[in-house]
Amino acid sequence: MKVSVVIPVYNKAPWLKACLTSVFTQTFQDFEVIAVDDASTDGSLALLQDCGDHRLRIIRNGTNVGPGGAAQRGMDAATGEYIMRVDADDIMYPDRFEVQVAVLDAHPEVGATSGHIRLMTEPETLHRVELSDAACKARMLFGVPLNQPATAYRTAVLRAHDVRFDDRWPHYGEDWMHQLELARHTRFLNLDRPLIHYRKGAMNIAHGRDRAADLRFLYDHVFANLGWPLNKEQRELHLATVKCFPRPFIAADVRAFHVWMTELERLNRERGTFDQAALRVQLRHHWAALYYHLPAFGIGPALQHMRCSGDWSWRKWRYLLSVLLER
Repeated sequence: MKVSVVIPVYNKAPWLKACLTSVFTQTFQDFEVIAVDDASTDGSLALLQDCGDHRLRIIRNGTNVGPGGAAQRGMDAATGEYIMRVDADDIMYPDRFEVQVAVLDAHPEVGATSGHIRLMTEPETLHRVELSDAACKARMLFGVPLNQPATAYRTAVLRAHDVRFDDRWPHYGEDWMHQLELARHTRFLNLDRPLIHYRKGAMNIAHGRDRAADLRFLYDHVFANLGWPLNKEQRELHLATVKCFPRPFIAADVRAFHVWMTELERLNRERGTFDQAALRVQLRHHWAALYYHLPAFGIGPALQHMRCSGDWSWRKWRYLLSVLLER
């Protein structure tokens, strides 16, 4: 068997049929499907049982273990050379499996690959990933390097290094924790194209959660896993790299954020964890992106960003004035 498609399912009845249709009509057909019903209460299991395709195997969890634990049970049962991770409320591009199999076939050094995902609610919007291994690894300091719902894994790499989801992990961010471990053992390579239509809304595991609290836990885990120091003040500044502001940013925070970006570059130069040029690209991106969130907190933080950057361009002034005039 070339591919095992693993689909964790928890209360996805309204969208499950469309997802399965997009899987079974792929241009690449050498696969099995393992759906893990994670103690659904909405009829999802009945829909799976009525599927009628002989390639579908169903694993039933007696209790809900969360998306990571459910996925791991499917991955443990997989017989394919590659594992395709699928979310039960998404829709695959017709050639998703074909192009990811081609990547893994052509690059035996690569253990995992994903691509961009297109939001169903905002069709013009892509949730992008970095492409090269160096860029993916540098991205891990701020977020996931692979879009999990569009990820394909080399099964032998996962099993050789015992890279697994843990039932004790939180139900949000478990993909980041898993990829952080996987990155120690293999190379990543992402496709510069969308692979799935992603459904965003109340059905997502992240909906309604305390995002800042989740991210604080995850940043503590990531930095500890890497062996990098992170105090509470630095962790609060780091939240801004993913547009999370638990409280208004003031000018002093902008100065501190600038110092923190410099400190991250110094730490990496000292420890050699990531490709230095790739990390510098990430740091410059997050510093530049911060500016466009600052006018919401007043003119002071935006002016401080221009002062730290030495960039007083008309482009930045125009953006600042446009936001202030709209308030």
